[in-house]
Amino acid sequence: MSGPLVAPFSGWMVKPEWADRVISRAFDNITPSERRAIIADNPYSYVNVTRSHEDFADDKDCSLERLVTAGSEALQRLLDAEVFTPTGRPALYLYKMSHERGEQTGVICTVSVDGVDDGRIRLHENVRESHTALLTEHLLGVGAASNPAALAVQSSPQLLKTLNDITSTMEPELSFGSDVVHHEVWTVPTEHTQELLDLLENETLYVTDGHHRLNAGMRARAAAPDSEPLKRTLAAIYPTEQLDVEAFHRIVADCRHDKPSECFAAIAEATGGLKEVASAEEARPQQRGEVGVYVGGEWYRMKLPAPAADSSAVEALDVELLRNHVLDPLLGADELSGTGSVDYLSDLAGTEELVTRCQEHNRIGFVMHPVSIGELINVADEDGRMPPKSSFFNPKPRSGAFMYMLARGATAHLPAS
Repeated sequence: MSGPLVAPFSGWMVKPEWADRVISRAFDNITPSERRAIIADNPYSYVNVTRSHEDFADDKDCSLERLVTAGSEALQRLLDAEVFTPTGRPALYLYKMSHERGEQTGVICTVSVDGVDDGRIRLHENVRESHTALLTEHLLGVGAASNPAALAVQSSPQLLKTLNDITSTMEPELSFGSDVVHHEVWTVPTEHTQELLDLLENETLYVTDGHHRLNAGMRARAAAPDSEPLKRTLAAIYPTEQLDVEAFHRIVADCRHDKPSECFAAIAEATGGLKEVASAEEARPQQRGEVGVYVGGEWYRMKLPAPAADSSAVEALDVELLRNHVLDPLLGADELSGTGSVDYLSDLAGTEELVTRCQEHNRIGFVMHPVSIGELINVADEDGRMPPKSSFFNPKPRSGAFMYMLARGATAHLPAS
């Protein structure tokens, strides 16, 4: 093993008076148009630091160099305004999210990038090359990480008790969010830090959200092997029993047919038929094996072919059945090729957004049933890989609450975390 799996870090935390201006929703929770609006309205939102190609409406093919430069300038603006303050010691943090379905309390820490290679951290999704490349250059060029990769750990009574003991006896240092999701942050007291490290050190961690960030961390580590901070990456570890999994829907370009009627006929023949329904709500799948389809301006419900009896954990998933029976062979849209023929939309964005994108870009929408946390763990334990964006965990920690300093790019003049 190379280094401890879980470790505290000398992080920086946003000052409470800046929290509402700086902290932003996670990247997948914001549409491109929403990000552009935030950037235009608020130069101190952390969205400015994590720019994507879609954020430049005037040039969707802007270079990685331009994106890294924009991120560095935005981070420097935050540092100049002194919106963050260093914790001053290696520490763990607790990040609690309260919502109508319950509560989630996770440990903010760093994890060893080498944990992926030695099996202590297990993945379950493939990644897109373009997004991984962008995040890698962000780490190397901007020089900080603020959006933690989310990992799950099998719950234990002692872990849950320790988390509750801290959050129930101390006032949070940060409190922000809305009535929908309220976020609170604590710095773990020194006397509880080693206890949490001991509880987590021998556990297997499962990546739930952040495969691209973790893969980018591995690439950045390989590109700068002498960098100590790049040997680790920022993470949030949550007990499995507290997690809710939602679906990522597919918005797909039909590369094989000229008319929606031809596409409809091909899908119907391959899957046993499409049943027309009156609304998106009726099309929404109620169980595994069902998919809602938006094609030619109409909504349908579709049943996927049943998986074979000897299927692997991946092969039995709806997202993989859809990829193998519909997207790739019928539409010529290979999710793994990185051609841009498949886009993804979280369930949080709503089916109205799916319809809008399908109509604007002449695409087909597929509304998926979410995978379960058990299915995810089974895939990871088999060392399988789902298609990109197969699961969506909501709520998720926001960006801009913490800073993991890499002492390069915009943070070259600052001590590393």
